[in-house]
Amino acid sequence: MLVLGMLYFLFALTYFWSLRYLTSIWDNKTKEPLPKLGLSQSLLSSCTLMIPFRNEEENLRLLLPHFIEILPSLANVCFIDDHSEDNGEEMVGQFIENHKLDNWQLIKNKGIGKKAALSTGIQASKSAIIVTTDADVKVNKAWLSQIIAPFQDPTIQLVAGPVMTTSGDDIFSDFQQIEWASLILMTQVSFAEANPLMCSGANLAFRKEAFIEVGGYDGNTHIPSGDDEFLLKKMRARFGASAIDYLVSPLSLVNTHAWKSPLDWIRQRSRWASKWNAHKERGHWLSAVLLAVFCTLLLASLPLAFLSWEFTLGMLLFWALRMKFEKVVLGKVLSHFGLGFSNLSWFLSGWIYPLLVLCTLPFAIFGNYTWKGRKS
Repeated sequence: MLVLGMLYFLFALTYFWSLRYLTSIWDNKTKEPLPKLGLSQSLLSSCTLMIPFRNEEENLRLLLPHFIEILPSLANVCFIDDHSEDNGEEMVGQFIENHKLDNWQLIKNKGIGKKAALSTGIQASKSAIIVTTDADVKVNKAWLSQIIAPFQDPTIQLVAGPVMTTSGDDIFSDFQQIEWASLILMTQVSFAEANPLMCSGANLAFRKEAFIEVGGYDGNTHIPSGDDEFLLKKMRARFGASAIDYLVSPLSLVNTHAWKSPLDWIRQRSRWASKWNAHKERGHWLSAVLLAVFCTLLLASLPLAFLSWEFTLGMLLFWALRMKFEKVVLGKVLSHFGLGFSNLSWFLSGWIYPLLVLCTLPFAIFGNYTWKGRKS
């Protein structure tokens, strides 16, 4: 009993100190001035926006009119069809033809998978800067200028930006935005510590020359996911952490659709986590192990609360402090992007997250999942 009590006491101290440390780095980063957008307009003609897609007819139906309204007229746009089995390819081609979009193009993936699709688009592009996103996104009018602005510095080779799910009217949608806030926070901190761990291909830009110099996706083409993270690690290894930038401006945010069910979330996160053992760096798989331990300790605290009245009081205090600290820290990230939630959403999300993470573990370890009609 005493050992268990001391274990959770040390766990709580470590966790709360970590949250305090993370929020101090976040505060420092968000105080930095925004880039001057007017200076980056000349870069628009030298960049191409890449959108690989597979079986995303419904998403493309929303994306195409959104892009024509939002993107600057100078923007070069390239859609790469990854052997879709629906009408997505035909829809994109017809849209480009009907609107006479000379700087938009549709090409077919020469290989199989997202990495091959992006490589196909990059090889076909004559642009110096490549921007990547997904077919299920929404962006603001300043987004493209924001993501390419850092390339005014010739030493910058890769730029990543934040991603957030769209708002909904249910607890599960709130949970996903709270979880994305934690991902944004951890990503920003890892970049600030010169040891970037993750980024998202839904909001990414890099120099074509740098992509070629590091060998593109060579060495991990057999892994279905990870086009973004593996490229990030290659860029850092070749050019150093100072050549990589992460944006946290609300104008640089990309919104993506929220998953409709916990099962969808588990499948998607399983795809992410399945590449844990492909990373060479100790910090990457260690962070995955620590997350699993953290979630296990949280869920284990529920039955432990019934061991004695001392444990009941201790766990109630721990749960209350945990919710308060997380609400303060992640609340800063969410409010930075104009979001906020009720206490009920915070409370339920705090228990949904560890449960779903542990449900994802078997799929992540054994790598068994289906994604867009393809099995791993």
